[in-house]
Amino acid sequence: MAELPHAFLEHLKQNPHILESLRNFQAGYRGYFQVDSADGHTQEQRSAYLEFVNIVDAHLSAFLELYGASDEDFVAGLDRMKETQDPHWHAFNMVLQKTEFEDFKEMLRTDLCLCCGRPFNTPQHPDYIPPPPPPPPEGYTDGMM
Repeated sequence: MAELPHAFLEHLKQNPHILESLRNFQAGYRGYFQVDSADGHTQEQRSAYLEFVNIVDAHLSAFLELYGASDEDFVAGLDRMKETQDPHWHAFNMVLQKTEFEDFKEMLRTDLCLCCGRPFNTPQHPDYIPPPPPPPPEGYTDGMM
């Protein structure tokens, strides 16, 4: 299953809602990381981090289920990428580091995108604009059909 990490990258391209869910998370929680606390982190930051980990885990689990693969298969694929110095290894390594609390906290504190590492909400990383809602059904007027 050495190809799993590459399949996951393709999966992300085919399912842009995955990265958007991470960006939406960051937009909603980045304010929690702009404060300093005496112990180095707040309960809100810890809770936000756990929510982020759960979001990532849910997306990865859904992908693995789709491919009939296990966490171990995915890790073996990552190990293979590292061994062969696959050009995509650096991107995966960045993601793996973001799952450590201190790195995660620093990225949100400095307003770097969790998906790509670039400054969050800059011209190079535009705001997500959801598609407009679908038009009402034909014949629909102010709640009356």
